Amino acid sequence: MLPAKRRARIIELLRTEGAASLRDMADALKISLSTARRDVEYLHETGHLQRTHGGAIITVAELKGFELASEIASAIASAEKKAIGQRAAAMIQPGQTVIFDSGTTTGAAAQSARERNIPFTAVTNDLHIGSMLSENPAIHTTVTGGYVRPGSTTLMGAAAAHMLGRLRADIAFIGTHALTEEFLSDTSPELAEIKHTILGAADVVVLLADSSKFFSKAFCTFGRLSDVNLIITDNKLRPELAAKIQVLGVPLEFVSSDSQGKS
Repeated sequence: MLPAKRRARIIELLRTEGAASLRDMADALKISLSTARRDVEYLHETGHLQRTHGGAIITVAELKGFELASEIASAIASAEKKAIGQRAAAMIQPGQTVIFDSGTTTGAAAQSARERNIPFTAVTNDLHIGSMLSENPAIHTTVTGGYVRPGSTTLMGAAAAHMLGRLRADIAFIGTHALTEEFLSDTSPELAEIKHTILGAADVVVLLADSSKFFSKAFCTFGRLSDVNLIITDNKLRPELAAKIQVLGVPLEFVSSDSQGKS
C-alpha cells in the first residue's frame, strides 16, 4: 500500500473513532507496528493529527479547520469520490458550460467528464483540473486568474472571484469541507469567497460530497444548503442523517463505489 493511501486510511479511522492505538491501526491496515508508528509521526509533524502515548487522536478543532495535504485528500474515500464523479459527469450535455470547483471530488467529476469525450465548455479555478480537461480537444477549457494557494493547485483571490462572478454557466459542480442541514463551510475565508461566488454563477448547482463531510462544520460559511439544487453523495451516509437533509426538500442522490447509483 502506498504511503499516501496508508495515511489516508489512518485519517479515516480517526475521523470515525476519534482515537486509535498503533495496534488498532496496524490491524486495520494490515501493516507492521513500526510502519504505523512512522505514519503517525509523519501525520503529527504535518499537523493532521495529535500523537498520543501508543496511538493518536483527531480533535474537533482539527476536523473543522485543517485542510488535508492534497495527496492524502485524494486517497480518502477514493472509490466513493470516483463514483460521485462519474454520476456528476453523466449530467453534462453537449454544448453546455460547466464550472468545476477546485477539489478532489470535483476533480473526479472532471476526469470522468474528460473520458466521456463530448464537447462542452469548462471553467475551473483548479490548475490540475484545467490541465486534465485540456487534454481532450473536444473540451474548451478556461482557467480563472488568481493566485495559487500554497501547497495546492487551487486558484483564489480577486481575479478568480471576478471572473467567476461574471459567468452564467449551465451547471456548477462544487465541493465543501463540511456541511450541516443549514450551512456549507470550508477552511478559509479565501476559499469561502470563491465557493460563495460559484453558488451564484450557474443555473444548476450540484454539491459533490462524500458521506464523511456531512454534519460537520468548518471555519467559514459560504452558503446555505438550500443554495444547491442537488447533492450527490455515497451510500455510506447513515439513513437518519440522510432523512435530515431530505426533509428540507433538497434532492439527495446516492451512488455506490461500484458506480451503480440509486436515489
